[in-house]
Amino acid sequence: MEKNVKVDLSCEIANIKFKNPLFLSEGPLSGSAKLIERAAGFAVGGIVTKSMREGSFVSPSMHMIKSQRGLINADWSDIGFENWLKELKKLSIDIPLITNVATNHVSPKDAAKFAEILQHHGASMVTFSDYIPENLIDAVKYARDTVDVPIMVKLPPFQKNIGPLCARLEEAGVNCIAAMDAVGPAMDIDITTGRTMLGSEDGSGYMSSEPIFPLALAYIAEICRYVSVPVVGVGGITTYKDVVKMIMAGATAVGIVGGAILNGLQIFDKIERDLKVWMSANGYETLDQFRATIHKQEILGDGWEIIPALEPALCNGCAICEKVCFKQAITMVDKKPVFDYSECVRCGVCITSCPKDAILQKRSAL
Repeated sequence: MEKNVKVDLSCEIANIKFKNPLFLSEGPLSGSAKLIERAAGFAVGGIVTKSMREGSFVSPSMHMIKSQRGLINADWSDIGFENWLKELKKLSIDIPLITNVATNHVSPKDAAKFAEILQHHGASMVTFSDYIPENLIDAVKYARDTVDVPIMVKLPPFQKNIGPLCARLEEAGVNCIAAMDAVGPAMDIDITTGRTMLGSEDGSGYMSSEPIFPLALAYIAEICRYVSVPVVGVGGITTYKDVVKMIMAGATAVGIVGGAILNGLQIFDKIERDLKVWMSANGYETLDQFRATIHKQEILGDGWEIIPALEPALCNGCAICEKVCFKQAITMVDKKPVFDYSECVRCGVCITSCPKDAILQKRSAL
């Protein structure tokens, strides 16, 4: 594979071309024309508006907190649909805008009516979000009769029988499926006051950002096994590696919001730069060249196994691998790990804990 090639980050969904696969997902960062135009100044491929409902709503204080490495939010604020139409008239951006209607606050029929109107107010695509999949299916069915722009839905997490659900959505006329929404309920407590941190009625909210990434990645991989329409992977993305993994799982694009709240919109610029560097260094000209690789991977099968092996030049002698080996199969000798393969059970913790990626996955005959 040729290295240091010219990289094209563009992707396409339902004949809409995006300059890169990095979408700003719905949330506080896209809740008005001013915020959307600010976001458009960063390396964002597409922007999804904050979820729209008929009337306005103000979230409680406090409604969005950092917890561990994630974000817990109870932010359901909205300016209301009529105000949204006024905001959209102010917009002047050169990237696709995806308007989002919250079918958990608007009936599927009304959501379809909103979508019909929004397509004439600058929406390149419309999307529906809900924790009840039946509402999403109904909204797509109603909207398909009157909406000419592509229709996307955002699925809630951990849906069972995802294959039949996706089939029903495609039959209804969906053009793209995004997943997943935040995970919850989640809670944090102030140990000084003994009170919950969030100001919601029961003190709970929904978790997003880095902690939910492995869950979202598995969900996207599962969805991509069943669908023929493009998929947008959302949930916990904070680095270019997360983007690469989502695309390898089958995603066409990715959505980021929690990571951008906690790290600033500059995260899009950094991810875009790092993604270009990684693709060029690995000989990838386009995203398609490594999309859905896990669905094509070779199964090791009987007769082979993965064992840890050291790349000495990368090792900094930190001894983290020795600390995390519950079998005590690693001993530091001259500040380098030595593996006792008779004790090693090939669990993978040392490989994935090494901060320098100095422990490699070596394929070995049994």
